Amino acid sequence: MIDIIIPTNKSKKDLRLFLKNLKLSVDVTKFNIIATCFNVSAATNRNYGLVKSGLNNIVIMCDDDILNFYPGWAESLVKPLENKNVIMVSARLVNKDNTPAVMMNIKPDFSKKVIEVKERMLPSACIAFRNDGTKFDEAYEGAGFEDTDFCMQLNEKYPNGKFVIKNTVKLLHLNEMKNQLNGQLQKNKQYFEKKWVLPITSK
Repeated sequence: MIDIIIPTNKSKKDLRLFLKNLKLSVDVTKFNIIATCFNVSAATNRNYGLVKSGLNNIVIMCDDDILNFYPGWAESLVKPLENKNVIMVSARLVNKDNTPAVMMNIKPDFSKKVIEVKERMLPSACIAFRNDGTKFDEAYEGAGFEDTDFCMQLNEKYPNGKFVIKNTVKLLHLNEMKNQLNGQLQKNKQYFEKKWVLPITSK
């Protein structure tokens, strides 16, 4: 079983349609859905999902503003993790008009089905990785930069690991930026910059 973690502060009632569409797109004998539904920070919701999943499992972590799931997307997303050198995989996020959505500062590259990201960081809107015990830093308030921090931790742990985007898994990202207003994003940015004084580089 592979767990699909939905780190969200929405209630199960508010997620009803989202979860219905998600369940219709996956084989429930292979994929287990964990919706956190706590009114806490993104990092805390993410960590709760990881604890529920258990160590050494491959997990998919998917935000509640991802749409256009289709049969087979989940199997395709986790496929690159068969290569032990691949640490994290992201879906190719798109806008409503099917143009490439913002994915940090990563320049869109459609030259291959799977492209390696030289920055070795990925946005967390829809990602797959191994639950190796690494946790999200709960010092980040609301949402924002907790996912970048998580990538930094994995960079330290796996200095030669690869971060990739699966171009063939195209999913709509509404990018609602929940819990990033009221100064949280700027606070989190300052905390991130203070914590990671030196950039992580590959050995």
